[in-house]
Amino acid sequence: MISALFLVALFLGFEGIVAMERVPGLRRDELDPISKGLAEARIGAHPYLAYAVRPDLRIDPTEDSYFQLSHNSLGFRGPETTWEKPEGVWRIVCLGGSSTYGFGPTTDATNWPVRLEARLNARGLPPKVEVINLAAQGYSTFESLIQLALRGVDLKPDLVLVYHTINDMRSALYPGVNRDNTHWRAVWPLDRPSVSESLLEKSGTYRTWRRYATDWVKERGDFGRHVIVDYGRWWPNDFGQPTDMNLGFLNFERNLKTIVATARAHGSEVLLVTQAVRLTDFDNADSAQLQRDGFERATQILRQVAERESAHFYDARPPIESEADRRRAADGHDGLFTETVHLTDIGCDLLAAILSRHIVESQILPIPAAAR
Repeated sequence: MISALFLVALFLGFEGIVAMERVPGLRRDELDPISKGLAEARIGAHPYLAYAVRPDLRIDPTEDSYFQLSHNSLGFRGPETTWEKPEGVWRIVCLGGSSTYGFGPTTDATNWPVRLEARLNARGLPPKVEVINLAAQGYSTFESLIQLALRGVDLKPDLVLVYHTINDMRSALYPGVNRDNTHWRAVWPLDRPSVSESLLEKSGTYRTWRRYATDWVKERGDFGRHVIVDYGRWWPNDFGQPTDMNLGFLNFERNLKTIVATARAHGSEVLLVTQAVRLTDFDNADSAQLQRDGFERATQILRQVAERESAHFYDARPPIESEADRRRAADGHDGLFTETVHLTDIGCDLLAAILSRHIVESQILPIPAAAR
């Protein structure tokens, strides 16, 4: 009885200590970093897209970081907008992954879709241009196709700009390729705790045991495990273990064709753009040559789909890579990329400059004859 009373007292004492949340390592956010991470994440579960950008999110600069980011009320990165297109506005929607969403630029204003809008409007040519960023980290053409069909077309875009390559290449090189990408894209796990689990959650002792005596955080704590199949086994390690990469690249081609058809069915033009990259960033992987070849193959598919479907096409890789090479030769570093396909503020502005010039010079943007 004395032992039992001692254990009860020990339990109650520990519960009191945890409840105070003053002891390092025993605070609620430290014992349950997953819930904290989900609450602060840029993305959240979505029934059709697997996950999507969370609306109304804002990250402001701090003493330790000058990074700034915001999501508008519609769930897109960048300034506030409306589903209805204002009178006299020529609207572009951008489809892509993290390099379009903006992993690399330091602010919304320096991301390339926003810079594209600014550069087009700086020409002073009618009509006024609005660019809306529909991208999200990790998206491939699978998600972008759904994003366009369920949300993008309701924005009534005049131009759908597609900036995809690397994530579709990675899907094609991942093991066990399926036509619907279920070999790569995982189902977002949703917790449905039982009554007993909900009661245990109230116990600080239980939360401490779960945090430090089990693999709970390791198994659930990384967002990669929420969105990528076999995360930690193939990705982010050397995922180049293809079993049927031909099917993977056929998926990419099919998705691009369907994006073009969907856009046109709703009165939009389409511009397919090759993704700029430093191929040397693949060199640290065991499958470096496989990834180089895969990236080149995906780039050619973009070109071929544009030709066959009579869509607009622009090869943005050569001018950006040429400028990167020139800068490296002069200064030892290019300053255009943070890594692989992610662009810095300078890189984003360069991409926006060459795209705005192409959109105007190829007359994708309908400029009145009197204003030319």
